[in-house]
Amino acid sequence: MKPEFYNTSKRANVYNSIFIYKVVSLVVAVVLAAALAILFIRDKALYKEFTDSHPTAFFIVVAICLVVYILSIIIDFFILNHTVSIRRRLNNLAFLDHLTGLPNRYSCDLLIESFNNEEQLPDTGFFLMQIANLGNININEGHKNGNYLISEFSSILEDVAESYGYVGRNGGNEYIVLLEDCDAAKADLFLTELGKRIRGYNEMNVGSPLEVRYSKVLNKDEHKEKISEIISLGYQKIREMPLALS
Repeated sequence: MKPEFYNTSKRANVYNSIFIYKVVSLVVAVVLAAALAILFIRDKALYKEFTDSHPTAFFIVVAICLVVYILSIIIDFFILNHTVSIRRRLNNLAFLDHLTGLPNRYSCDLLIESFNNEEQLPDTGFFLMQIANLGNININEGHKNGNYLISEFSSILEDVAESYGYVGRNGGNEYIVLLEDCDAAKADLFLTELGKRIRGYNEMNVGSPLEVRYSKVLNKDEHKEKISEIISLGYQKIREMPLALS
């Protein structure tokens, strides 16, 4: 799966700028702390060289401040590392579907919009897919088995589509695939490979059989001027004349 379309959001760019600023600030703080430590050790040695008295309160206070300063830098690095981990999880929540790991509805919207240009639109291929027997499985075998089938199909679809284009879960039982430079031959190759993987899965009998219906829109044939028109046609086709893939 190519993730560019949801990794370049304004929110991510703003966060990255703040992150870089914080890293640079901490690096500068480390350099200053090292310089202060060297100066402190040197001045303390000079003080001992010219006097036999114990270090004054000034040196004690400076030493305490230096230790606290260094500890604060270490804590900042720990917090920064923890923040990166949290940011990664939040990014996944924002852009990825929690059940399947596929790009979610928001990511699908970004993906669809990215195709709305003169370079890509004329050769765009769009597939809308649904698990045809999901409703019956949820009713007769429970949602746990339904979720398992969703997860399995998503893994198959993502694995196959990776070599062809982009895939996402557009909410519920809807999966979209968008292909660049897509003609009938490329579309047929994609569907053939996906069909083989589905038949292989069903032959293993690891769970409920997987039945898939889909619609296909090739803009080389349809000549739509907007990506929204291609998407709408895909939804219309799957309602009125769905194709089977099993």
